[in-house]
Amino acid sequence: MKGMKAILALCACSALLFSACGGTGGGNTGDNGGENPPGKEEITCEVYPVAYEEVNAVQDMDAFFAQTRAGNGSSHDGKLEYGFVDSVWHTLKVNERDVSVYSARCGTNVHSFAWVDVETNAQDGELNLNVKLDLLTKDKSEVTVLPEKLKESAAYSDGAVSATLNYYGSHSFVFDKQPDKALTLYVAPRSELKIPAGWEEVKISAGEHTREDLTFTQQNTVYRFGSGAYDVYSMSFPSNSIAYFDSGAYFRVHEEMPGDYWAAFRIDNAENVKVQGRAVFDFSDCQGGESKTKGVYSIGSSKNVTVEGLITVNSNGWTMCADASQNVEISRCMFFSYRTFSDGIMLSDCMDSGAHDNFVRTGDDAIEVKAFSQNTDPDFYTKNIVYENNCVWTDKGIGYGCIYESIKPVDGVYFRNNSVGFAQAAWSDHLGCATVQMGSVKGTTWQNIHFEDMEVYSSSCALISIFNRANNEAEGGIIKNVYCKNITLKYATKTQRDVYALSVIIRLLNGAVGSNCRTSGIYLDEIMFAGTAITPENYTEYTYKEIAEGATFSNSAIKVNSLS
Repeated sequence: MKGMKAILALCACSALLFSACGGTGGGNTGDNGGENPPGKEEITCEVYPVAYEEVNAVQDMDAFFAQTRAGNGSSHDGKLEYGFVDSVWHTLKVNERDVSVYSARCGTNVHSFAWVDVETNAQDGELNLNVKLDLLTKDKSEVTVLPEKLKESAAYSDGAVSATLNYYGSHSFVFDKQPDKALTLYVAPRSELKIPAGWEEVKISAGEHTREDLTFTQQNTVYRFGSGAYDVYSMSFPSNSIAYFDSGAYFRVHEEMPGDYWAAFRIDNAENVKVQGRAVFDFSDCQGGESKTKGVYSIGSSKNVTVEGLITVNSNGWTMCADASQNVEISRCMFFSYRTFSDGIMLSDCMDSGAHDNFVRTGDDAIEVKAFSQNTDPDFYTKNIVYENNCVWTDKGIGYGCIYESIKPVDGVYFRNNSVGFAQAAWSDHLGCATVQMGSVKGTTWQNIHFEDMEVYSSSCALISIFNRANNEAEGGIIKNVYCKNITLKYATKTQRDVYALSVIIRLLNGAVGSNCRTSGIYLDEIMFAGTAITPENYTEYTYKEIAEGATFSNSAIKVNSLS
């Protein structure tokens, strides 16, 4: 494939799609004959559906999904031609505007997605968008909109869904309490490009581009990618820059050569970088699994970085990764993947950072903290991390947590107001929706980890899992002060071992060196497990403990409803 050696200017225009919030009725009304109250401005919206060119069409969705399998039940981690297709199951309108729907492979079935941007004069919570969704197969009997805590109203009859949406963020339409044929609609405020005074704008056209073409070095510059289909290997952005993707930008990511390790975009040793707009990245043509070399998105040793508005399909490895960085924020992204090691959002040894308002469905762990940086500064480690208002589905791994690689300390991680749609992984007892899994270095401490205000719709694994392991003399660690408050699981489904998902699993064992594992301070407050409130009187019925000989743990370390 021949890369373009020159940056081409882009001239593109897009039509504004206008409608009133709530349909043709002209907005919210009061009690004065359908008119707005005196002094109250009429609420209006401009709706901008996101659509892509050169998307493949596939009618046999069973065959499309079957490509996720290698033939022996494991993931197909090799290269595929494409990662998402036009949906054959759904048609969608938002405020009477046609919205394109696409379908991507995930670990247990196909997940459909759509995106609309909204420009409105209303305050948050007043959008009142009318959604008309047709399920063309008409083989379901009811609909639920997740997360349920938003209380979005929806009605279903003979394949037709009518719903009213009031909030920005992800809205997942699920049928008959199952993930089959689910659709997630993302509603976002319109992202506008604002060029700082004195900065230059460089426009990049759709087409083929080598890594050298897209290795940018000029600061105080906006790099603007126009709509259309791109074939790329990697791009990188310097300090004091903005990467802006116009609506409809579609990137097919390729490996430049065997052993290509360059991530699709890289931000290294930089500061004050923004990645924003609307783009989809497809990694189907990159090798995954144990043989992978190429990265997905990489932020390293950087400061003041924001990433917003990306859709990713078929990640071939860890998806959104930040390492040894400060003030990193990931927001309003959607990730769909099934491959081995395709974790969603991972921050390692980051400070004052986090992620919010993302939808993640992964082939491994979804949203996590690790601590394996080679940064030798003893004062630079994972602390003050906030993950908030995210929605995840897990087919193979863990929902939210601090996960395993523990070379350095962790102190102060907050998972707030997040949700889990379907947690379907059940192949190991260490899996959970809210998880602390430690063990790679015995001398480190992970502490002050908070899981608060969390909704889980359906789970086949533990609601809460505390797991400390030592396979050899070097492994193990110290877990201190894990706070779990107001966590609700609606449906506990049977696992592969034909037992129901437990509320809490505590394991200080996965090997022979229990004395290296220490755990204390597990706080369980306002935990609701499939309709049963967990109390000091009944919590042992919903708790499984396996403690290795020599491990440091006392039953008094579990404190139920002590903080309420």
